[in-house]
Amino acid sequence: MKKFILNISFFILFIPLTGFSQQFPLTTQYVTYPYLINPAMAGYYGYSEFYLNYRREWAKIPQGPQTFRLSGYFPLHENKMWIGTDIYKDHSGAIDRIKASISYSYILKTGDAQNLFFGVWANFFQNTFSLLNLTGVDPSDPLFNNKSIINGTTYNAGFGIVYNLLNFNVGFVMPNAFNDNAVYNYTGKLNFKMQREFLFHVSNLFSLNAYIDMKTMAVFRKTTNEPGNFDISITSIYLKRLWLGLLYRNTGSFNVNAGGYIGRGWSVASSYELGVGGFNKYGGYTYEITLSYRLGMAGNRFFQNKSGPVYYKKRVKRDWNRTSRPRILDYRY
Repeated sequence: MKKFILNISFFILFIPLTGFSQQFPLTTQYVTYPYLINPAMAGYYGYSEFYLNYRREWAKIPQGPQTFRLSGYFPLHENKMWIGTDIYKDHSGAIDRIKASISYSYILKTGDAQNLFFGVWANFFQNTFSLLNLTGVDPSDPLFNNKSIINGTTYNAGFGIVYNLLNFNVGFVMPNAFNDNAVYNYTGKLNFKMQREFLFHVSNLFSLNAYIDMKTMAVFRKTTNEPGNFDISITSIYLKRLWLGLLYRNTGSFNVNAGGYIGRGWSVASSYELGVGGFNKYGGYTYEITLSYRLGMAGNRFFQNKSGPVYYKKRVKRDWNRTSRPRILDYRY
């Protein structure tokens, strides 16, 4: 029985090396920081921004997943071209996953208060599997080729696009655009292979009154050969500076997300996620916190573009001649 339990424990730890259902650590902070879901949205607010993120999943499990993440972007030319980076380390028991990416995005103005965001990026991945602290697992087993630490690396690329009209956004992302046809071997005989992923997201921000805005968002994810899953969320924003929201994930969890702009370019966001179905129900709660810094932030309206309110020229007909009148629309989210 003891040997059976040890083998099952090893199998559970081994799943992230062979499964494809969750190639990347999930996050809920994209509701506030759009770059975290689609790197094409670098420069969405017109500022250089940097994020420091920590996420702890399944708190009831002593060796549950922990993710440390550093992201940021800055302009290359006239706030139209942006370069960014996203680096994280995901630790779960004997398994460590590292991702490092560099992105390039371009903002194309297509009309009055309309924009297209394009982004491309390159990814580097490394998986490390340590046998040193595993009870009942023999590193001399031929499967591991007498290695106590097994490493595997691979590369991929992705792209994204977003259509923006005032406070409405719809986007498509391929975090990994290519299936690995080749096999990337670990030091032993284990294989590391990335799968193609698709992600769609749509959001809108409604102004309820002079003080409160409401943001709704939906996200759908799909990995090759795996079932799709989705998130839906609603977030209340006060004075474009403080926020409180709810998020539901159909894999079996509810999330409460809260945060605010502190001042001098700094903001903080935190979330508490409770599992209500599937493995999440037994793994315990998940919590996440993000500290961000916005370079050159002016004023206290965190959900306002650097250039201020969006204007457009409304064309009207007068005496058979067309003239233009400026009209304020809203703050672009």
